[in-house]
Amino acid sequence: MTARKLITSALMVLLAALASPAWADPLRWNVPERVSQGHAFPVSAEGSAPFAAVFSWLDGELAISAEPAAAKDGKPSWKAEILLAVPLDAKGDLPLAVRVGDKTENFSIRTLRVAWPQSILKVPPRYVQPPEDVLEKIARDREHSRKALALRTDRRCTLPLHRPVPGGITSPFGGRRVFNGQPRSPHKGTDLRSPEGAPVRAVADGTAVLVEDQYYGGNTIYLYHGQGVFSVYCHLLQASVAVGEHVARGQVIARSGSTGRVTGAHLHFGFIVQGVSVDAMPLLSFPPVVTGGPSRSIVEKGGTPKKTSRRKK
Repeated sequence: MTARKLITSALMVLLAALASPAWADPLRWNVPERVSQGHAFPVSAEGSAPFAAVFSWLDGELAISAEPAAAKDGKPSWKAEILLAVPLDAKGDLPLAVRVGDKTENFSIRTLRVAWPQSILKVPPRYVQPPEDVLEKIARDREHSRKALALRTDRRCTLPLHRPVPGGITSPFGGRRVFNGQPRSPHKGTDLRSPEGAPVRAVADGTAVLVEDQYYGGNTIYLYHGQGVFSVYCHLLQASVAVGEHVARGQVIARSGSTGRVTGAHLHFGFIVQGVSVDAMPLLSFPPVVTGGPSRSIVEKGGTPKKTSRRKK
């Protein structure tokens, strides 16, 4: 072997060693001990060398590469961060496994029950059962949404979120609604007061992955923010972005309206984390609130998330 090849091989071995967590200090973990139903929560690991982590949560896996972070005690630092979510009907303890190299760290997240509000409403029949001539469109809308929500990359969604409109909550996330005596699925978004034509802003940097007129949501926009995280804006008067367009946090992307199956102008604001709909309002602050009741209670009472983790032995 030539001297040049020997030097090259030695450099490759050295770089691999420096990049391997086995040669670095132990990772520092930030995992909440308890999270309420219907809430998203951040998880992070930080170390002194580059690393990649595979997060196994619920029924999915997502690989995240650590990014350079602020130095610790004069040493370089690398951090992997991800946003995860607890379904609004979750119960008991949920396992989180994180694989780094040949080692796996196991955590347990205690889910806290939320007393979701219930509304009993009397509405015109057309708001309960759609006419047969639109069923095909509804199925097509759902398929388009499903395909858009399947996107996964390790690009990180940055917090806190920007408030999409200044108006207050008219219908909170998670509410159970009964229309004309018929129970409906929980409200998987937050309705915010917003007059016709008012600007609607992107909650975070992202890419428009769906812009179309849907039966239920009317003019609808889905923005993708990375790591399987999406924001949803419905009942818009008009959209100002096109599919594939990149947008910045706080950028005007639409005007609020009353399109779709609604009785008046407002913004239906949804937030989806790896297929799980969550209450987005706690994510407007940083660090986000991960425990508590429906968004009205959280906004009024405030609160801070627990930063301790309960690691399985």
